[in-house]
Amino acid sequence: MLGYICENILQPGAAEQQSAQSFFVYVHPSEGVTMASPNNRQLVREIISSCRYLTLSTCDGAEPWAAPIEFLCDEELNFYFLSTTDCLHARHIDRNPQVALAIFDIDQPEYSPDLTAPLRGLQVRGSGSRVSVDKYPEGVAAAIDALNPPMPPYSVFKVTPSTFYLPRIVNGVNERVAVEMR
Repeated sequence: MLGYICENILQPGAAEQQSAQSFFVYVHPSEGVTMASPNNRQLVREIISSCRYLTLSTCDGAEPWAAPIEFLCDEELNFYFLSTTDCLHARHIDRNPQVALAIFDIDQPEYSPDLTAPLRGLQVRGSGSRVSVDKYPEGVAAAIDALNPPMPPYSVFKVTPSTFYLPRIVNGVNERVAVEMR
């Protein structure tokens, strides 16, 4: 199931691609989806599956940091990424596991003062941690093996989300609505 969320990274087999295609429903902003709609859960999954990178925000208590990260995601919507073992965001997560993520599609509706539309983006709050090799989900381990990263010693990190938010614009004003995913 890991490939269903990260099909752009994990390259599932043909049968899995068939299931992945039927699993996701694209909800275009012009179709009038309201933020209270049950389609919000589908929209969250579709945004995750259609994006390859996220912005990870960390803080050690004094100095904030944001980093673009290529990610994997499992069926429970936990996020995984590789980073060098001693990079700044890794040190921040070791000191303070509270993180924020932003995932967005660059194709957004053009702003106008009377615009009311969902935005194709996602904000996430969660807790980050290093994951030991014996705790990788099977799909994550296979993806890492396939990458064969030629970088210095790295760690795999997991972000367990606590809250998902979908942003929208209502009468020209940015808002966000929490979406219960668990």
